[in-house]
Amino acid sequence: MSAEDLATSVVICAYTDRRWEDLVAAVASVREQTVPASEIIVVIDHNPALAERAAAEFVGAAVVENSGRRGLSGARNTAIELAKGDVVAFLDDDAVAEPDWLAQLLAGYRDTRVLAVGGSAAPRWPDGVRSPLLPARGDGTGELDWVIGCTYTGQPVTETPVRNVMGCNMSFRREAFRLAGTFTEDLGRIGRTPLGCEETELCIRLHQASPGAMILFRPQAAVRHRVTPDRLTWGYLRRRGWGEGLSKALVSRSVGADAALSTERDYLRRVIPAAWFRELSRFARGRRSGLTGMVALVLVVASTAAGYLRGKLAGDKLRIRSTAPKLVHGPIHVATVDVRDLPARLPVPARAVGHYRAAQVLVRDGARTRDVVLLPVRHGAARLDVIGTGTVAAQPEAEFERPLISVVIPTAHRKAQALASVRAALAAGYEKLEILVVDNFPTGAHGDDWLREETEKLGARYLVEPRKGVSIARNTGARESSGEFIAFIDENISVEPGWFDTVAEEFVTGSGVGCVTAMVLPASLETDAEVLFERLKGYSHTVRRQRLDRETAREDPLYPLSMARYGPGSCTTWRRSTFDELGGFDPLLGAGTPAMAGEDLDLFVRLARHDGTVVYTPHAVARHTHRADWLELREQMRGYGVGLSAMLLLSVVRKPSGVFSILRRLPRGMARLASRTPELPLSDRAARSRLRQLRRDERYGMLGGPLALVRAWKRYRFDARSGHR
Repeated sequence: MSAEDLATSVVICAYTDRRWEDLVAAVASVREQTVPASEIIVVIDHNPALAERAAAEFVGAAVVENSGRRGLSGARNTAIELAKGDVVAFLDDDAVAEPDWLAQLLAGYRDTRVLAVGGSAAPRWPDGVRSPLLPARGDGTGELDWVIGCTYTGQPVTETPVRNVMGCNMSFRREAFRLAGTFTEDLGRIGRTPLGCEETELCIRLHQASPGAMILFRPQAAVRHRVTPDRLTWGYLRRRGWGEGLSKALVSRSVGADAALSTERDYLRRVIPAAWFRELSRFARGRRSGLTGMVALVLVVASTAAGYLRGKLAGDKLRIRSTAPKLVHGPIHVATVDVRDLPARLPVPARAVGHYRAAQVLVRDGARTRDVVLLPVRHGAARLDVIGTGTVAAQPEAEFERPLISVVIPTAHRKAQALASVRAALAAGYEKLEILVVDNFPTGAHGDDWLREETEKLGARYLVEPRKGVSIARNTGARESSGEFIAFIDENISVEPGWFDTVAEEFVTGSGVGCVTAMVLPASLETDAEVLFERLKGYSHTVRRQRLDRETAREDPLYPLSMARYGPGSCTTWRRSTFDELGGFDPLLGAGTPAMAGEDLDLFVRLARHDGTVVYTPHAVARHTHRADWLELREQMRGYGVGLSAMLLLSVVRKPSGVFSILRRLPRGMARLASRTPELPLSDRAARSRLRQLRRDERYGMLGGPLALVRAWKRYRFDARSGHR
C-alpha cells in the first residue's frame, strides 16, 4: 500500500465554547484537504453543552465526549480507541491546516519504518504583528515560539528524523499505539493549565519499544496556529515555562533524563545563547525591543529550570502512570523473524512453570537487522502485524576479498560455554577462520586435558595462560594468532550466521576503521536476573549503524567516555595493526583481576585519543548468556563500577592532564549512569526495587576502584618477579 492510499483519521479535541470559531475553522480546513480524510473525529473534553452544539454543527463528523480523564491526553486516547484509519492525525482546535497538510503528512510514510510524522506550525498573531515578548531574527521563527505551540528556531527546516513531533500538528501509524501504548493521562494540557510533553513522552516510548522506528518532521505539512492575547503576557511566559519544566521532570523520571532532555540540551547550548546576544546587540543599538527580548529569554529559561527542579524534588508525589503495554519483568521469550517471510502471529512455546508475558523479537531482512521489538504475548502468541516491513534493506557486498580473521576466546570458569562459542563461530559460514581458545584457569601445569581434546576435535587451537585476567588471556591469544583481524569473543557469547562476513565487510569497505563492534542480544530472558541485566546493560539500544570518531564529540559531550555508544566489548574485532599500536588490553583491568572490568572501555578510549575509528554494526548479531542468578548479577554490577573507576584512575596515571577532561564529563556521566533509559518496561514493584539495588551496587563499586587498581598493580608486579612475562 502506497502512502497516498493510507486511510486517515483526523482528530480534533476541544474543551471550551470560547474557541468555537476556531473549532469551526479547524474542521473546515480538514474538509478542504486535497487528500480527503477518511473520517473526522471531534472529541469534546467533559463539556456536554459544547458536545451537543458540535454534534449539531459538524454533520458527517464523529462528535464524541472524552471517556477518559479530563485533559487533552484523555481526549486523544478516546479518539485513538475509535479511529479506524491506518494513520491517526491530530490537529489542535485553534489551528487551521493548509490545503495540502494531510497530503504532506502522508508523504512522510513512504518508508514503512516511519511510525510518526509531524509538521510545522506558524503563528497567527492577534493583530498580525509578532509580539516583542517572543524575539526572532527578522520575520522568521523565534526561539521562544514553542511557548505558543509553534515551530521555533532550532528545529529542522527540511524533512528530518527527530526525537518527537509537535502536539498541534502530528500523526501516527495505528501500530505505533500498539507498540508503545497511548498518551499518558498524567501529562497534557488540562483546560488552561499549560502542562505538556505528552507527545514527547509517547515518542520516546515509541523509540524504546521499536529502536528501528523513525519519527519524521516535515515542515511542508503546515498549519497556522492562532495566538490569543492572553498568551502574550509576562505571566503566561512564566507559567508556560514552569509547566514545561515540570512536565520534562515527569518525562525524565518515566523514560530517563538522557532521552527526555537530549534535544533540550542542544537547544540551551546553541540556540538560546545566540538569541540572547542578538537581542543584546539590538539593545546596544538603541532598540528597546532588544531589552524585552533579553528579559523574555531569561524569564522563560529560568521558569523552565525552576519547574524542572520542582518536579525532580517532588519525588513520588508527581509521577506518570505509563500507558505502555504492561509487561512484567519476566520471563520473556526470545525469537528472530525475517520480514521476507513474516507471519501474522508468532507462536510462543509453553513453559513448565508460568508463561511468557512478552517476546523480544529480532527483526531481520535477510542478512540485515531491521529492528528489535518487545511485544506482548497474549493467548500463546505475539502479534507481528504491528511490525512495519519497510523498504528493502541494502544487502551485504557479495564479492569482496575475505581476509583471515583470528578468533580469540578466553575461558576460565565456563569452559563448556567456550566450546559452544567455538561451535557457533564455525557454524557462522566464514571460511577463513583461525580459532584460539585460551585457558585462563587451567587444572594443571599443562592445561585442561578435557578442554584441549574437545577444542582440537573442533579444529581450534588450545592455549594455556596461567596468569589470571581476561586482558592477559586476550593478549596471549592475539600474540599467537596470525590473522589480519582479531575477533575477541567472550566464552558466553555465540555469534549468529553471517557475523564474520558483516564484520569483514566493514573493514574492507570502510576507510580507517580500527575496531568493529556488533549487536549483542540475550540468549534467553527466563529469570528476573537476566531481564534486569538486559534492562540495565542490554546492547539492543540502537539498530542503526554508527561510526564513532573525532566527529562524534560534536554530538555527544561524553565522548570518548560514552560507554554505551561503542557497543559491547565482549564481542569486538580489531585490526591487528591498530591493536598492536595501542599495546593491547591493559593487564591491570578486566575480569580475573581485582579491578574486575573496564578493559574494553579503556582500549576504546585509547583508540579515540589516537584519532581512531570504531564502527558499530547492528547487522552482525551475537547472543549473550546473561547471569541467571540474582547474587551473581549483583556482583557483576559491582564489578562494572569497580572497573569503571579503576579505568578512569589508570587513564589519569598515564596522562595526568587528562583529569580535567574526566572531571568535566563526570557530572553528566554520573547522571547518565543513574538514569539510563530503560529498554524493558517493568510493572512489578519488586522488580523496580531490584533495579534500584543494581544501580546502587554499580555506584558503590566505583568507590572501590582505586584500591582495586593498586591491588591489581601489586599482583602484576608479583607475577613479573615470579618469572611470568
